[in-house]
Amino acid sequence: MDTDVYAVALNNALNELRNICPDINTSFIFTKDAVVVAADEAATEATIQKTMSSLHGLQDRTASFGGLNTLFIDGADGKLVISTVNDMYLATAAAKTADLHHIASVTRVIVPTILKILENLAPTPLDLAPSHQLIVDTLTGFFVGSTVEIDPQVLSQWAELLDRKEIDEVEIEAFSGEKTQCKAKEIGDEKLKGKGIIRIPEKACKALHVKKGELVKVRPAAD
Repeated sequence: MDTDVYAVALNNALNELRNICPDINTSFIFTKDAVVVAADEAATEATIQKTMSSLHGLQDRTASFGGLNTLFIDGADGKLVISTVNDMYLATAAAKTADLHHIASVTRVIVPTILKILENLAPTPLDLAPSHQLIVDTLTGFFVGSTVEIDPQVLSQWAELLDRKEIDEVEIEAFSGEKTQCKAKEIGDEKLKGKGIIRIPEKACKALHVKKGELVKVRPAAD
């Protein structure tokens, strides 16, 4: 079973959650490296980015308490449940009137069950999928060139999965459908490593019609 089949199965499972619990507005699954694995039809880029950013800020605070297991947020406009699922996170946004504990109990049964079935059919890890969604950071300056910078962990995952020595070229796709192919290298700034970021030269950002902070789909270029 390839990673596209995994994604379709999980997307369908998340859509089904909304049928079972009408109070759920949207849900998506992402890895600790901020890679979105699956999302339902109602998930938006803005919601995904805001949720992952909030969780990243909480991870350091919860580390001394054994890490984050389940987080309940009761906001002015609605409610949010973030829970761990097989070393990943499931974020579920719901209506203000929703019963969070009911939603959490449903998600803890359905999504892990789907994951277990898929892993039994084919043990390909989801977080090694060739296509990643990464957050754009712009590269500016006279000597920037046309090479993008990607987290070394993402590059090494791709190289291992595809049995290559290294990944030195990638295809980038904006959610508007624009695509480009660029040379790639590891991010040099230690502070930006492990944050699911891709640093793209300003010229390439303009060609893709993307801005800093937006998400793009990135995959290794074909040999």
